[in-house]
Amino acid sequence: MRLLPLTLIVALSGCAVGPEYQRPQLPLPEHFDATPGTELHLGTLPWRQFFLDPQLQQLIDKALQDNLSLEQARSRLVAAREQTTVTDAALYPEFSLGLNAERDSESGLTNSDPEISDTFNLDGMMSWEIDLWGANRRRSEASYAQRLSSEQQLNLSTLSLISDVASRYYEWLDIEQRYRISEETARLRLEEVKLAKLRKQNGMISGLEVRQAEVEYQSARTTLPELDFDRHQKQNQLKRLLGSYELQTQYQLPQGLSALGVPQALEIGVPSDLLSQRPDVAIAEQQLIAANASLGVAEAALLPNFTISGKYGFESNTLSDVLDSEGVTWSLVGGLTQPLFNAGKLNAQKRIAAETLKQAQLAYRDTVLTAYTEVSDALAGVRRAQTAMEAQQELVNASQEYVRLARLRYKNGVATSLDLMDAQRQLFSAQLALSQLQRDQLLAHISLYRALGGGLSG
Repeated sequence: MRLLPLTLIVALSGCAVGPEYQRPQLPLPEHFDATPGTELHLGTLPWRQFFLDPQLQQLIDKALQDNLSLEQARSRLVAAREQTTVTDAALYPEFSLGLNAERDSESGLTNSDPEISDTFNLDGMMSWEIDLWGANRRRSEASYAQRLSSEQQLNLSTLSLISDVASRYYEWLDIEQRYRISEETARLRLEEVKLAKLRKQNGMISGLEVRQAEVEYQSARTTLPELDFDRHQKQNQLKRLLGSYELQTQYQLPQGLSALGVPQALEIGVPSDLLSQRPDVAIAEQQLIAANASLGVAEAALLPNFTISGKYGFESNTLSDVLDSEGVTWSLVGGLTQPLFNAGKLNAQKRIAAETLKQAQLAYRDTVLTAYTEVSDALAGVRRAQTAMEAQQELVNASQEYVRLARLRYKNGVATSLDLMDAQRQLFSAQLALSQLQRDQLLAHISLYRALGGGLSG
């Protein structure tokens, strides 16, 4: 019979009030709108296999090592792991050791022979809140979910950083490419100015046509200062991502964005893959798990609370005898507390926890829906960028042929300088637009890669 209370306590401590977590069933479609290919699964493809430019890989490596925001996320993860230890400590008894000394003097007004006495105590103490209803286990569950959420937050920060570095790099290359196009166009138009002046000297054209050639030359030159500013701005954005005041390496930039590339045959998987691949979806689910566990904590607060505390030690009038077996003292105390009246506070806390759980459920559903639509939008962006770039490339090819024929007719005196200038102007605009569309195609692939949660392994 003496074991019955202990057996009952152990049995009760094996249960935990509150709902057990189950992942919400979501009506996800079976497939995305389209799949570019079937060879590589984009959502699990390591970033080194997606970003193939060695210089871009160097930049990403540097950013992963030195980015300041990423370092903050790592620090938050360390703190979250330690917080799990703090929370889990409530599941176990606490033990402490105390040594106390006291000197006491009696009053001379109430004692004819006042004495001074010394008391020394050496005590080992134990206290334990029996987790009858699983409140501490629910707290541990919530804390662990927050830890996993911090891990996924680090993953999200890593994915964002990789994508941002690649995006700024491609934008920088686009600016450099347009700068080279503008320089080359200005150089060619300067030759046209020299030719126009020579033809005027020979009486073949008027001064008006010379001025027109000069206008076209200066128009090409005016693009250079703005592009130079944009170039420095993109470099500074990269420096910030790299956590550095300077780009420590002189990068040999490729001659064109067309020289870069990403894997062309890609498999995007099915929508349900987003639940395991996207860090933001994982974060939303861990927040949901934590909210679910917190509801159990709120429900347990309405039930009786049972604590055990004990003390075992020695007491003596002299320090030298403090460990004498005759001075042994001990106590064992058990307490049961049942909330009776708290002006509705505990019930309100339970209702708050229930609403918080409802909000977390809605946030999880919204995050998954957002993830799905982002992938769908990214797929549409890839298709649009590819189609637009192919059409623009055809326009550049046609414009180049137009310039060639116009120059030939101009030299033979069949066409006017206006015809040649119009052809050159159209080619210049088409080349600048093609560079931007090449950049947009690369950025669209990054958006798809990011939307699928890829890039977390090197």
